Amino acid sequence: MTQMILSLMIMISSFIFMQMNHPLAMGLMLLMQTFLICLITGLMTKSFWFSYILFLIFLGGMLVLFIYVTSLASNEMFSMSMNLMIFSLIIL
Repeated sequence: MTQMILSLMIMISSFIFMQMNHPLAMGLMLLMQTFLICLITGLMTKSFWFSYILFLIFLGGMLVLFIYVTSLASNEMFSMSMNLMIFSLIIL
């Protein structure tokens, strides 16, 4: 049951990811999806060791990507679309 709920949350966050237009918001959604996948992997294997290592490696890569994106999009304003917020609330 828990795996099904986590899978549904991954699908919902994938739909929200497609609506994002700012690179930092996309990175945050990607990090959230990775965390959910690590939770599913840990629940399936009954050991969170592999999922913990996977998350740490991905987090290191995201740190490098975050620094690169912030240097490129440093002057871009971060704004949330009202349609995206309504869509997210309806899905939740």
